[in-house]
Amino acid sequence: MPVVRQAAELVARFTLKLPNITPQKGTTLIEEMRCYSLPYGAMGFVSHVLTYYAIACLWAARSPLWPARRVKYSKFDLILGILGVIISSGIAIFTIVSCKNSWQLLVIAVWKMSMSLLNGCTAIHAAHLAMKDGYKAVAHPEKTAWWILLYVPGMFAGISGLMSLVVQHLDNVGLRKLTIAFYSIIGIGVLIFLIGMFRGASRKVKSVDDDDGEKVWYWGIGGFGFSFTLFTILAAFYGDWALGMMVHNLVGLPSGDSSGLYWSYWLAKRLTLFSW
Repeated sequence: MPVVRQAAELVARFTLKLPNITPQKGTTLIEEMRCYSLPYGAMGFVSHVLTYYAIACLWAARSPLWPARRVKYSKFDLILGILGVIISSGIAIFTIVSCKNSWQLLVIAVWKMSMSLLNGCTAIHAAHLAMKDGYKAVAHPEKTAWWILLYVPGMFAGISGLMSLVVQHLDNVGLRKLTIAFYSIIGIGVLIFLIGMFRGASRKVKSVDDDDGEKVWYWGIGGFGFSFTLFTILAAFYGDWALGMMVHNLVGLPSGDSSGLYWSYWLAKRLTLFSW
């Protein structure tokens, strides 16, 4: 039948445009990256900056497009959050399956999916709380920030895969300098934590005041929180630029095979910016 034949041809054309879900294992990282449909390089960096910005605004119950304005249309925001998390997580899962031949890219894709879940779930939760408060758009960062716990395991999994690739490409001078800079900054945070703990412990030894004991904990928790926050934020940026350097694509533009999924993911993560 002509109709059935035409439908079959359309399906075949669409299928041919999709990246191969079971790609052949490449001999270089550039070949392996054919399965990777997620942003990296400069495009990934911009994506993460916008994601962090949107999350911060939603924690404060502010519209990302106009921070001076409190979010009000929570049902609309709820829909945006749901669509964003479904589309971006779906594409990330597709990438995870496609990159099963490279465990490093697989766990990096898990990392990106964790960020998508953090972004989308924060928007959904913030919209739900606004509706629960009678559309007063009261900020509840102490509630919505808990979604970070969903992101942390994926981040550590992804950074392990990323560092495995970095070790294999340390002959790249730019990558080596970037890695030294990243861990130097993180080291400063850890150093602040250690100095704080040492100072607090020293004061505790010299004093019998119980308040000094509490200050030791304050120094320790504050220093650890600073170090961990610094690592969490900068790790995503480091991963973007490191991947771009390793595949000699600093801009991070996708190949023709995965461009559709790439841009769909990039735009899906921007939906929360339109929370209004």
